Amino acid sequence: MCITMIAILLIITRNLSSCSALNPHSISRCALSSLESESYRTSIKSSVLNYKYENGRRYHAYREGEYALPNDEEEQGRMDLLHHIYSLILDGEIHIAPIKNPQRVLDIGTGTGIWAVDFAEYETDFQIVPSCIVLFFRMLNLSSASQYQSSEVIGNDLSPIQPKWVPPNCQFEIDDFESEWSYAHHFDYIHGRELAGSIHDFPRLCKQAFAHLRPGGFYEIQSFTIDIFSDDGSVGKAPYTKQAVSLVQEASAKFGKPMDNLDTWPAAMKEAGYTDVVCKIVKAPPSPWAKDPKQKEIGRFFKAHQVHSVPAYTNVLLSKVLGWSKTEIDILNMHVLRESKNLEVHQYGKLYLIYGRKPL
Repeated sequence: MCITMIAILLIITRNLSSCSALNPHSISRCALSSLESESYRTSIKSSVLNYKYENGRRYHAYREGEYALPNDEEEQGRMDLLHHIYSLILDGEIHIAPIKNPQRVLDIGTGTGIWAVDFAEYETDFQIVPSCIVLFFRMLNLSSASQYQSSEVIGNDLSPIQPKWVPPNCQFEIDDFESEWSYAHHFDYIHGRELAGSIHDFPRLCKQAFAHLRPGGFYEIQSFTIDIFSDDGSVGKAPYTKQAVSLVQEASAKFGKPMDNLDTWPAAMKEAGYTDVVCKIVKAPPSPWAKDPKQKEIGRFFKAHQVHSVPAYTNVLLSKVLGWSKTEIDILNMHVLRESKNLEVHQYGKLYLIYGRKPL
């Protein structure tokens, strides 16, 4: 199945979701606390939707400046495409922690909410979608069928970009997961994906998740580190890619939320009290240079992903943090994307899959 068809179907389902009636569970927790008047509701909505713009891209308004990547339609498409890449890498699974029948699940930094919906989704939740598209999503393992239909799934994010048409056991909140959590009930499973560059204090986040887990519950983080590697030295043929990665690493560190410190995460989890901590590192090619069929397919999708990820990561970090002009950034990105087409460069990224358990 071609990449273009997948992109079209992702857009179709996103548009179907956005035109449906608002699920009352999708209102943020802070807004639910006291909605006494229409003017108060309007004020809350306006403050969250008063998006900021930088170099032609749209950014979150709530807790402005806490996150360096955009939240516009292009970025939402990128995140959903990356969800499919994860599905390919993990052979259709959406977690690796050995969870069993979790009743309360929290997805921090949920983004478009695609992981949370995938986790919560019933077999019949997509009755609004034509059967051919349902079959297509089933073939791609983009739905976990009814595996966790008894779970209550909560996703939070700085941006209200999640679908309104969601399973009844799934809800979304506008919240900053680095703020103090105020959940009244503990969780069986806490999950975060692609949070490199979103976390100022990982040890504190580990401790906060630990405090909100039930004994025996799992905390899992999945994320690519922002770095490039090659086993044969061929990455030397991609000097602009190496430069861009180095600049993003430098800028994210100055921003206070580094994107290349994932090697320190397992130790921080152990220090926070987790046991049975597991860290798996999976190689993934950003272009279809590999001979292995699965790796080649991952590379094809990653190549399409890079068209959107390269400008997303460089737009604010290089301009606002390092002082580059938009023209300078565009020229660098052009060279990076040109190098991504060179299949003699056998570069790969590293996906970190880390989880730990709260002792009984």
